[in-house]
Amino acid sequence: MRVDARKLIMVVGLAVVVAVGAAVALRQVPAFGQSFAIGYVEMQRALDGHPRRASSERALQEFYQAKQREFQERSKNMTAFQRQELDRQLQQQILERRNELLGGLDKELRAAVETVAKQAGVTVVLDRSVVLYGGTDLTDAVIKVIKGK
Repeated sequence: MRVDARKLIMVVGLAVVVAVGAAVALRQVPAFGQSFAIGYVEMQRALDGHPRRASSERALQEFYQAKQREFQERSKNMTAFQRQELDRQLQQQILERRNELLGGLDKELRAAVETVAKQAGVTVVLDRSVVLYGGTDLTDAVIKVIKGK
């Protein structure tokens, strides 16, 4: 699959404009023409650095395995339609459990990003994946804040 560089640049540029525009609208950054600082965070690395990540993923894996066993046991005498409905219900339970376990980590991570950005005087923070050049890397500072909690 070939990525058109012009389209990629347009998408990244649009993402920056939308992020800056939203921040300006929320009065979190100065208006255009005034200075502002852009930072970035490698969100996956920051999440990997969260002290509760491993235990949360382990708990989710155990829950998933229990739901697989439940499906195997309950679906033995079901029709294909009934098995499909049971699978849908169990997948929904797994998704809800994932949100419970990992959603809290995401909230903590975003709060740490906000704290670090304010301390560093950064007005806009993007994920590293959309930054082609420049910006201030806040990842290590975010990881320190998360581990300090």
